[in-house]
Amino acid sequence: MKSSVVKMAVYAGLLLVFSFAAVLAVPSSDKILNVSDTPLSEKKLYFDMAQSVLRVNDNVNTEIFDLPKVYVLPMDQSPAPKPDPSKFTEDSYEDETIRVKCWRERIEYKDKTVTANFADVVIAHPTQLRTAFAGGSYGTSKRTHASKMAEANNAVIAINADFYNCRTEGLIIRQGTLYRKKPFGIDTLFIDAEGDFSVVRDYEARNTEYYKQHEIYQSIVFGPVIVEDGKAVKKLSKFNSIACGPRANNPRTAIGQIGRLHYLICTVDGRSDESIGVTTNQLAVIMADKKCRIAYNLDGGQSSTMIFNNKLYNVVSDGGERTMTDILYFGTSVPESKWNS
Repeated sequence: MKSSVVKMAVYAGLLLVFSFAAVLAVPSSDKILNVSDTPLSEKKLYFDMAQSVLRVNDNVNTEIFDLPKVYVLPMDQSPAPKPDPSKFTEDSYEDETIRVKCWRERIEYKDKTVTANFADVVIAHPTQLRTAFAGGSYGTSKRTHASKMAEANNAVIAINADFYNCRTEGLIIRQGTLYRKKPFGIDTLFIDAEGDFSVVRDYEARNTEYYKQHEIYQSIVFGPVIVEDGKAVKKLSKFNSIACGPRANNPRTAIGQIGRLHYLICTVDGRSDESIGVTTNQLAVIMADKKCRIAYNLDGGQSSTMIFNNKLYNVVSDGGERTMTDILYFGTSVPESKWNS
């Protein structure tokens, strides 16, 4: 009994020390965090301390602790490191910093059966959830296939994002950089420096400078939010999304967060005899059934694309891949020089 009390006191002391040190190491929140601005020694100190705090806190989700390596990727438009080809199987990838498992399901409704493509993704650090532009920079009119963007950025797995330059409105933040801040008023997905998701109306985020207060790495402007607090959103207002035909059967793409640095991505095949697609309400049920705490609808239709190991994993509608402007992807953070270490 005495040894247990001593052990608990030691853990409590460690937690207090590491928590205080981590607070001192956290960058100021008066600007969008750009990890690449932080000296390498400070990055290592901060993330070593942050990991120590997590390990002594029994209340934290421990599902990522079997991914022991933590490498911090720069928050810019540079690609992730190349994934080790020997780590791929037909439907999975795993190294010290990322675990991806893909699969397909036939999902039955009263009047149809559709094909849903899933990828369960766990990463060791938030910088491994990344976005990329066609042509490598914002504002370009260049479009290209998602598969080409995925290959150029060394994605382990990638999906289409929001086709940002099809509109001039919205709050666009990518890789920690604010590119656009124009009124739109729809559900916007924010991914912060901890890798956590939140959905806020665009105008609320601009008026409150939410994106600065929460150190946002990425924002996606499409919507709507389809899962909140682990429950499917049943009433989807036509004013909180730019999704086409939300009540029609269409190919769909969604991304959800299950837990700490644990995500689910999904594309539903559509517009074919084998799989006609789903409504946004049906997509919400799919993502909630897979234990997402929060999930967000991305661009759909012919844009719905999932790329795994540089190959199409889903069946793209309307004759195959369309050219688009941006992707959301997950990458390894293991340098190629460490493959055999």
